[in-house]
Amino acid sequence: MVSTSRRRLVFATALGSLWLAGHPAASSMRRPAVAERGIDETAFVPIGGIEQWIRIRGDRRSNPVLLVVHGGPGESQWPVADHYVPWESDFTVVQWDQRGAGHTFGRYGSRTPDVRLKRIVRDGVELADSLRRRLGKRKIVVLGHSWGSIVAVRMAALRPALFAACVGTGQVASWKATVEMQFDLLLAKARRDGDDATVKKLEAVGRPDPADAGQYFAFTRNLGTAMAPSDQAWLQSLRARLPALKADHPKDAKDLIEGMEFSAREVLPDQMATDLPATTNRIDTAFFVIQGQDDVVTPTKAAVDYMDRVKAPAKALILIPDAGHFAFMTQPAPFLAALVGRVRPVALARGA
Repeated sequence: MVSTSRRRLVFATALGSLWLAGHPAASSMRRPAVAERGIDETAFVPIGGIEQWIRIRGDRRSNPVLLVVHGGPGESQWPVADHYVPWESDFTVVQWDQRGAGHTFGRYGSRTPDVRLKRIVRDGVELADSLRRRLGKRKIVVLGHSWGSIVAVRMAALRPALFAACVGTGQVASWKATVEMQFDLLLAKARRDGDDATVKKLEAVGRPDPADAGQYFAFTRNLGTAMAPSDQAWLQSLRARLPALKADHPKDAKDLIEGMEFSAREVLPDQMATDLPATTNRIDTAFFVIQGQDDVVTPTKAAVDYMDRVKAPAKALILIPDAGHFAFMTQPAPFLAALVGRVRPVALARGA
């Protein structure tokens, strides 16, 4: 049995779940006034039998709608709302605190029911359909990061008619591939570094058992040291902002952190069962993966292998140099260029 503290280390540190830049109310004060035909709305909306938090922002209602499916699990994006402001010139951006995360967790706490992948996917489909009708679109774009890439792919596979395009970043392929590739990476790094103690420990494991969560969390304890420099700097900046976030928004910060711990515990079995190349290798809409070339959290090689397996009416893989798991935060210009230059025209042509 893996302890809560161990999960917190893995999901809050290795996956960088503390998005800590500022509350959306504050960030909206720093952006230019929304154009007359724009939109900036925040609400709890009924999804899947509970009320879930969303925010809709964009400069022109005529733009395609882009639903962001956060990673983590439980990695609510409201603290980094400013990072999405440049996207809002070309997309109407929807942030969503999933069941068990962020503001939605704050409403229900540990009493939140059915925090499992299948239910969250159905929540996402329900939200997408609601956004499509409310904002007058035939289809929308869905973008998932890390854990959210599993959710987004499953959403697009379940109801492709709702989506003009599905975009993954920090794209997950399978738990097994992640475990094996991270193990090989860490063993090779320990040998290069002359770290005999770590080499001995890893060699004692032999080949990792993907069904043994405790073993995985033990040997990935130092995964952060193998992450791309840009990822390490990003995580360090988030940790540095944590005291200010707690001081300025004590309840929201508490809900963010506790929601991450809760979600990590609840969906761990679903993460460990994930094998998208076997279960979700056909997506009947346009499919894009915009991936940091040096991602070790969701290894880029596994994402590339998955893209090779996927059948879709249109698909493209865009690798961003000098970036890792958080490419959309650490390399914002090339990431947005890929969204606007590659994804947006295809999405418009397909009904967005």
